[in-house]
Amino acid sequence: MHALWFMLTALAVLAIAYRYYSAFIAAKVLALSPTRLTPAHALRDGHNFHPTNRWVLFGHHFAAITGAGPLIGPVLAAQFGFLPGYTWILFGVVFGGAVHDFVILVASVRRGGRSLAAIAREELGPVLGAITGVSILFIVVIALAGLGKVVVGALAESAWGVFTIGLSIPIALGMGLYIYKVRGGSVRGIREATVVGVFLLMVALVFGKTIQDGPLGAHLKLSQETLTYCIAAYGFAASVLPVWLLLCPRDYLSSYLKIGTIALLIIGIVLVNPVIEMPMLNSVTAKAVQVGEESFTPIVKGQLFPFVFITIACGAISGFHSLVASGTTPKMINNELDCRPIGYGAMLMEGLVGVTALIAATALPPSDYFAINTDPLIPLVASEGGHGLARDAAQLASIDGVLSRADRKHLGLKEGESVAALTGKSVKASELLHLSNRTLAKLDYSVDPANETATELGHSDFLRLGIRVTDLPFLAQESQEVIAARTGGAVSLAVGMARVFSSLPGMKLMIAYWYHFAIMFEALFILTTIDTGTRVGRLLLQEFVGHIWEPFGRSSWLPGSVLASLAIVVGWSYFILTGSISTIWPMFGIANQLLASTALAVGTTVLLKEASKPSYALITFCPLLFVGTTTIIAGIQAIFTMYLPLMSVPATHTLGLVNCTVTSILLIGVVVILVGSAKRWIELLRLRRVGGVAV
Repeated sequence: MHALWFMLTALAVLAIAYRYYSAFIAAKVLALSPTRLTPAHALRDGHNFHPTNRWVLFGHHFAAITGAGPLIGPVLAAQFGFLPGYTWILFGVVFGGAVHDFVILVASVRRGGRSLAAIAREELGPVLGAITGVSILFIVVIALAGLGKVVVGALAESAWGVFTIGLSIPIALGMGLYIYKVRGGSVRGIREATVVGVFLLMVALVFGKTIQDGPLGAHLKLSQETLTYCIAAYGFAASVLPVWLLLCPRDYLSSYLKIGTIALLIIGIVLVNPVIEMPMLNSVTAKAVQVGEESFTPIVKGQLFPFVFITIACGAISGFHSLVASGTTPKMINNELDCRPIGYGAMLMEGLVGVTALIAATALPPSDYFAINTDPLIPLVASEGGHGLARDAAQLASIDGVLSRADRKHLGLKEGESVAALTGKSVKASELLHLSNRTLAKLDYSVDPANETATELGHSDFLRLGIRVTDLPFLAQESQEVIAARTGGAVSLAVGMARVFSSLPGMKLMIAYWYHFAIMFEALFILTTIDTGTRVGRLLLQEFVGHIWEPFGRSSWLPGSVLASLAIVVGWSYFILTGSISTIWPMFGIANQLLASTALAVGTTVLLKEASKPSYALITFCPLLFVGTTTIIAGIQAIFTMYLPLMSVPATHTLGLVNCTVTSILLIGVVVILVGSAKRWIELLRLRRVGGVAV
């Protein structure tokens, strides 16, 4: 089937939802008022509380909430087939995600911009509030690790992306200083800074390829470990500096590229009308994905229910958004009416991002999709009639004299150890595909020994390795990148986007440009969530510790801000450095949806207490029933099928223990919160029935 009608249907559904459903919620359920004083005015301090133009704040909020989830989640969920992900994104975002964001944003604005944990403490009591606070802190760290892992994977070895994203930081600093210090926050200042900022970002984007191909490019090709430390340093700085100086202008700036690129992708999908290559529905088990008559290794090791909902995560509903909606955004709302486009509208936009990402990924041939997103173990010596790196032990031994230091590291060879010692062993495809071309040529692969990377591998070469491909060899040659076994979803999405863009009139020869543009776009897209998430985590930690030691709870107190930011950054950096996308993403999805369940429970409590009719609480209670049930089931399954098996292997025992412990704590915490919430709902309904006032 072709993508056009799916794209048009999504646009129509989202437009109708905003026009009618969000209007009903704004007017009837929440009763928004333009005369109600917002905390941005009442508590203005120039640091965290700052009245902000509606569209600047929309840019910040949209950039902050749209991280890896709507891009990577739908791509990874494509293994289940096109239809499950497409259906859940549309229904989930309209009735779940956008309602969740809208209700929590308004609740926070009406409570002085307080966090979700503080609102829970007020509405559910101190004990449940404390449990909520601890659960949220765990979830923030895991969520940021999941998002950060994707950024690191996308930017690794990409000098173009590192250069462009690196320059976005000083550009944003300049915009913030100009808007608020030179122009005093005026509309004219915003317009002038926007024009210059967007122009400079485009210049950085265009010249990124020149930098990558020049002598500076080698210094900007950073390893995943180095990138993790760089992102940690940026997240720390964005968390501590005043919100108007770096965080808000950078998010606002990046929102232009985000929305512009998504708009271009939508236009490309409509004009190109690509074929959806992935079947509508696949049979998925923990061991195999059945695509027609072919069988592939699963990317997410779980069945359709409940893991399609957990994997898509932010594309339909995201608990992380409740932290932004009760963190930085409510402290900058200028007028309560702005909550509708910012709370409900930005989430619909994120759902649209999820749909376009799903279409781009499923337009790839299934064999290429799985070749990119899985990293199988490949025997170093092929068995008779089987696949492997070398045809026999003698051929493997022949490369001893040409192995570089990097090659030896890829193969896991110790200093002075002969390659013959590896006979009978297997190595991940991602390591073998990054062997030097001299080594691969010695093994009779179709590569030029003079080139740096193995982008010339053909169908027969991949067949030797046991990797089924369709268009992947051509795409690798055109993009000038090794794209097989690049797990995490970012690369397959970039390839899918590049295929769509290069199919536009006059763009056929620009697939390399579009591929690197897409990688940079993804990293920029996700990084804006890292900075906001770190700041939100810092505010939560300060608020939590502030109940024990009051000075620490003041968000404007610099030592507290520094220590809390450092703690959050160290936490998510640890998971990035020690985990993989296959272990982090399911845990991120579960943690994220458990947080959404918590936020929906708090939202239901608020509506039962304040809405004109108790039946209006159904707009949050119904999504809570579905999301809570699926997530708790997924969490239990993940412990037994993913994390306990990790503990049985010595090399991954610690990682499995940490993942198992954290997931168990979150599940227990959320169940306690839901039970406590149910008791509070019964109390509120009884009070309303007798005409009492809930307190």
